[in-house]
Amino acid sequence: MDKGGFLEKVREGAELIKMHVELGHTIRIISHRDADGITAGAILAKAIAREGGNFHLSIVKQLSEDLIKELADEKQKIYVFSDLGSGSIRLIEKYLSNASVVIADHHPPEDGEIKSDSHILVNPTQFGANSVRDLSGSGVAYFVAREINEKNRDLSYLALVGAVGDMQEIDGQFHGMNLDIIADAKELDLIEIRKEIRLYGRETRKLYQMLAYATNPELPEITGDERKAIEFLRAKGFDPDMYYWQLREEEKKRFNDLVVIHLIKHGAGKDTIDRIIGDVVLIKLYREGDPRHEAREFATLLNATGRLNAGTLGVAICLGDEDAFRAALKLVDDYKREQIEARKYLIQNWNSTVIERENVYVFYAGKNIRDTLVGIAANMAISSRLANPEKPVIVLADGEEDGLIKGSARTTEKALAKGYHLGEALRKVAEIIGGEGGGHAIAAGIRFPKDKLEEFAELINKALGEQLNGN
Repeated sequence: MDKGGFLEKVREGAELIKMHVELGHTIRIISHRDADGITAGAILAKAIAREGGNFHLSIVKQLSEDLIKELADEKQKIYVFSDLGSGSIRLIEKYLSNASVVIADHHPPEDGEIKSDSHILVNPTQFGANSVRDLSGSGVAYFVAREINEKNRDLSYLALVGAVGDMQEIDGQFHGMNLDIIADAKELDLIEIRKEIRLYGRETRKLYQMLAYATNPELPEITGDERKAIEFLRAKGFDPDMYYWQLREEEKKRFNDLVVIHLIKHGAGKDTIDRIIGDVVLIKLYREGDPRHEAREFATLLNATGRLNAGTLGVAICLGDEDAFRAALKLVDDYKREQIEARKYLIQNWNSTVIERENVYVFYAGKNIRDTLVGIAANMAISSRLANPEKPVIVLADGEEDGLIKGSARTTEKALAKGYHLGEALRKVAEIIGGEGGGHAIAAGIRFPKDKLEEFAELINKALGEQLNGN
């Protein structure tokens, strides 16, 4: 990656924002509603506020032509898009031509090139970065904020929460310019990186819940069964009601070894074993037992606010609002219940519902899985071994808009090695059936008319097959 070239583009974006702050213009921020987008928006908002600037922040599900038209009607002097925008360059150029624009994003540009002199694309993929592992949207926002003012280095921990939410360390370790952010955070003594078990729930789930609710990866003969989890722990000399963070160091190591051995005994592959023990980000600003103390739980909290259409609540949490934090905890309980129900529906109906083709699994859930959970459901299908990990999974559900289906595609590094690129395949199919699609190679999304459902499975299988054949 050409780090110097990227940082020069960061400088251009930061200077444009600072100029508008100095002119007294409101900085209009539009950010994505997942944890990566919420932290990105919060980082930029904090940086602007520290310069004495005004901002107006919206957390959105996606950029559409109608939304960009609405933004244009506001007649702001500057618009800043974070963790989105690279897939909507043509529309941004068309409708916001009279304004300054900064797109601070990490998704590969898919929609033409920036032509306006007053529009700047700050995107590491243009400088050789891997969008899936080298830098997230919050990381791009962080470097812009750091360029605005060095004191914004204290926001580095938020960028790491976003990176974890975006699964930048899915293989168990951080890469690329995420390491620069870690260095900043460590220098300010904001975080600790530990090599620990990477099952969800270090802070807030009892040991038996960590095992019984494990989904990435699932634990054979334990996941989904609290009683078996309790029996497993007691047989190994652990108190099932303790929390992981309460264990002594030697107990943590023994617990880690037990989980790894259990997975090996049940045939887990090397990639699963390699990533089950890895980098865990602990945030020193919060005490142990607080979900904000561990980056993945913090990210889940933010994801819950976004998925339940309360993303600005997530931003408030990032900015230190304790009332917002307490309100969000209630939302998380609902979010967790929905995930459990989604997993149950997926397992019970997989064999009777899934359409399996040579290159893909397509599972249509209708209204039985919320459209905001289809990405999580696709990951569940892989981690629970319903699907062959070398074949992509797409879960579809009825969208919030009448007549539309929303889908998310997920796959593994092993599948990518064969030549699949989910974002490109979904974008190609979306153009044929009158929808919108795109994203990363390993994770992507699509929306399309419901009457095209039957056609979709055949088209996506064909598109993925062409990738394997080098077309």
